[in-house]
Amino acid sequence: MSDAGLPPRVQRFITTHIDSLEKLEVLLLLRSQPGREWTASSVSLELRIAEPSAAMRLADLAARSLVVSDGGTVPVYRFGPASSEDAQAVAELASVYAARRVSVITFIFSRPLDKVRGFAEAFVLKKDKDGDHG
Repeated sequence: MSDAGLPPRVQRFITTHIDSLEKLEVLLLLRSQPGREWTASSVSLELRIAEPSAAMRLADLAARSLVVSDGGTVPVYRFGPASSEDAQAVAELASVYAARRVSVITFIFSRPLDKVRGFAEAFVLKKDKDGDHG
């Protein structure tokens, strides 16, 4: 499947904010119950993922201003994008994900590979340069 079936706003949002299926699921879970407050523990139980992973995803979403946190010792999170543009993009993403789950998943998994490749190539180039000086 190609990414052509995904709206441009959804593609931009995923490229900018979503680097894993797990992060997408966490974001959509919080969006599905916008008034509810979530802890990493409650998210991990709901989605059946490891609590440390849930905590990491929640902290990242908070850093991206997609969810808000009370900043407590045991942080509590709720859905709350800082911008209306992000709120609209998440709504569109949720709709597209419900209708075309495989296309969204394929798009998510096709994106990080390019970053990983570039990251790996940077190390190869650095290693070669270091080798030349030794």
